[in-house]
Amino acid sequence: MYFSALAASKAFDRIDHSKLIDKLCERNLPACVINTIANWYCKLSSVVRWNGVYSSQFSVGCGVRQGGILSPLLFNIILMT
Repeated sequence: MYFSALAASKAFDRIDHSKLIDKLCERNLPACVINTIANWYCKLSSVVRWNGVYSSQFSVGCGVRQGGILSPLLFNIILMT
């Protein structure tokens, strides 16, 4: 069971943002919903802090937000289509 939970959490990290937006468009969601989600995920960047030192900024092109309310739904949309 532990392995299954770990595998599922890794799968959430592998959702390609551009494919996610394409799937939302295929489902004919309202443009305002698609645009909002696209703004959350497209051109996303991050930094890492280790021992008080920050890394350079890098782009994040895949994965749904950890702890996001919509993350399980977005993950299921990718799986179901």
